[in-house]
Formats: sequence, C-alpha cells, structure tokens
Amino acid sequence: MVVKLADWPFGVFFGLYPVLLLGLVPVFKLPIALQFIASSVASIAMVNLLLLLGNASPILAVAVFFAFSLLCFRLMANGPLFLFGALSMVATSVLVHLASYPHVPKSDLFNAQFIATLLAVFIAALVHALLPEKRNIPRPAGAKPLGVVRHQMLLGAVCASASFIAFQLLDLSDSLSAQAATVLILFPMSLAGGRSAAWTRVAGTLLGTVYALVLQLILYTHVSQVVFIVALYGIGMLLFAVMHVRENAGPAVGLSGATALAVLIGQLSPTGDLYGVSLYRFSSVAVAVLAMLLCIFAFDWFLRWYLADRAVVAAR
Repeated sequence: MVVKLADWPFGVFFGLYPVLLLGLVPVFKLPIALQFIASSVASIAMVNLLLLLGNASPILAVAVFFAFSLLCFRLMANGPLFLFGALSMVATSVLVHLASYPHVPKSDLFNAQFIATLLAVFIAALVHALLPEKRNIPRPAGAKPLGVVRHQMLLGAVCASASFIAFQLLDLSDSLSAQAATVLILFPMSLAGGRSAAWTRVAGTLLGTVYALVLQLILYTHVSQVVFIVALYGIGMLLFAVMHVRENAGPAVGLSGATALAVLIGQLSPTGDLYGVSLYRFSSVAVAVLAMLLCIFAFDWFLRWYLADRAVVAAR
C-alpha cells in the first residue's frame, strides 16, 4: 500500500521481499536480518560488476556469474548462511536481467531494491514481534559430505548460469517472474527436490493467477482504486498464508501462490489490467520451469555418471 500511494517504481520488490522473508524463515533474529540486508548489498555490487564486464567481454561476465553462483550454492549447501546465498542468487539474477535493458533506470532499480529490503526487514520484525512463533522449530541437519556439497554446488551454479545466458540472449523484458522461477526451483539443489519445487511453483503460480483474475473481475474498472485492491490483495495473502502454514513444507504451493500474487499486484500500473499480465505470467513461468527442470535432469545425469557422483549422491 505504501508503494502504491507513493507511486514508487519497481513495486514488485516491495510486494515480493516481505513474502519471501516471512515465508522462508520461521523465526526472525538479528542474523536473519543481517543476511537479508547483506544479500541486497552483495547483489547490487555484483550486478554493477556484471554490467561492466558484459560491455567488455560477455564470456568474462558469464564466468564471473558462474563463480558467484558457486559461492552462493556452497553457502546454501552448508546451511548456516543459506538465506544469504539464496537471496543473493535470486536478487542478482533478477537485477541483472532488468538492468541489462537500456531503458531501465539503473539508479531507480538499485534504490528500489535496497529500500524494499529494508522495508521487508522492518515488516518481518514487526510481525514476528506481534505474532511470535510458538511451534517447536526443528534444528538444522548436520554437515553434509563433501561429495554432496560439490554435487549441489555444481548443479545449482551450472543451471543458474544457463538461465543467466538464456535471459541475456533472448528479449524477455516482461518475463521477470519466469526468470526468478528458474532460480527458485534450484534451491533444493537436487533432481528430486527440483521436480517437487517445479510442481509447487507451477501450481502456486496457477492459484495466484486465478485469484488475480477473480480480483480483476470483481473490481472491473475500479482496479486502480488503491483501497479496493489492497483489501482484496490482503484477503488473498491471508488465504495463501493459511495454506503455507498448513502445508508445513517450506516454500510449497502456498508460498508460491503468495509470491505470484505479490508480483502481479506489484507490477500493476494505474492504467493496467490483470487479464493479459496474469495469463502471460502463468504461461511464461510454466515454460521456464519446464526448461529449467530439463536442465537439472541433464546435468544431474552428467554428474552422476560421468563424474562418478552416483554413489555419493544416492547416500544423501
């Protein structure tokens, strides 16, 4: 609502980041806030570096992105800094995708990214203070074997780099959600986890899209009225939040539906409508997720057979 009233650019960040932060972590502590803020700073710095390198040598830019992806997925595989690695990976992929288009104002983009991060941290801290978590949170699993960490690092980095190359080569300026989805389904860092993440992402996107279409039908020509759209948006978020809690499975269908709705409303302009945007978002996400799932399958097969990783990974 703040973004709509203030008419700030790149409202998608302001809608998406609070949902991600509240949905990915069951408790909110100072280290979580620091990781979230640090990931924003790191992604902005990395995108600026990639833009400079891209002008000089696209191949060098791909190599640096691959090295950065290796670092992010290593942090995710090892556990304690999972949130920093995951959010740095998502933010860098999204920002470099947007910043690569000449018509996008870079300063506004980076300012919106950082302000949205700070606002998300404030909202999460406030919500957790008012509604503290009372469930018993399981402790994280122990350290993984080095072979498993290596497999997950390579699988995530290669597939994320493939997504980076594809979205740099193709003119897909309206496919921000699809680009983000290709990175989000890599977070399990395994073929089985990727299949599950792909299903939940597509199913959640479908539910979020359907809700957005219903919202458009209800409001009809009043979709630009902030009070009406925020009220129905809040009801939708509440429904997806209830689904997320009942699933008790991390980033499953409920969180995917919430992020889909957050992106659609965040991108909505005062003169826009949700019909074409919603349908395009679902179709683009479905195609992108399928393509990334094929990439995961191909490279997972390569690692297991050609690099003799099969025994190690099967022991997870």
